Amino acid sequence: MAGASNFEREYGEITADITAKIGRIPNLFGKEKNDLIGDVEVLLEEARDLIDQIEVESHSAGGEQRRQIVSNVNNYRRDYETHVKNLRKARLTYAEDVEQQRSDLLGNEHKNTMVSNSERLERSSRRLEDGYRMAMETEEIGQNVLNNLAQDREKINSARNRLGNVDSSLSQSSRLLNNMYRRVIQNKVLMFGVGVVIIVIIVLALYGMLK
Repeated sequence: MAGASNFEREYGEITADITAKIGRIPNLFGKEKNDLIGDVEVLLEEARDLIDQIEVESHSAGGEQRRQIVSNVNNYRRDYETHVKNLRKARLTYAEDVEQQRSDLLGNEHKNTMVSNSERLERSSRRLEDGYRMAMETEEIGQNVLNNLAQDREKINSARNRLGNVDSSLSQSSRLLNNMYRRVIQNKVLMFGVGVVIIVIIVLALYGMLK
């Protein structure tokens, strides 16, 4: 497959050029850097077209040769994506350079104003953080107070229940003592009655014996 080989050789030359130019981008400034980025973008388009052409050529190949070309195409696509990512990084570097130049052009006065605004924002942020921290601490204290009140209420309810049980026990004990007292009185009255009966019987017996 002479066509595929030619395309692959051309792809190798283009990617070598892309790699070299991307490596130069961070060292350039202004229009020169911007132009070089445009050149790399054109080369990347050519490289992508070559990869597509190589893939088309693989359809007419057969057996082991086709598998080899397909494997190469996959490698070329991964290589292409790597170049795209490297160019993206170079773009970011370029954007940072432009921003730096813009900042320099604004002058020291504007930078001082920005610094002052930044400091005020930082102070406001710290105050907000302090306020948030105090609010969280207050919430935590309030939650602890509520928990303590709930525990105290449980203790009071428990003590009340125990007092109710004690009162009930005292009432039962009082009723039991009253019953016992009544029984003692009843027993004394019964014993007194029995004693009187015995005495009467003894007197009657003695009286009968004396007659």
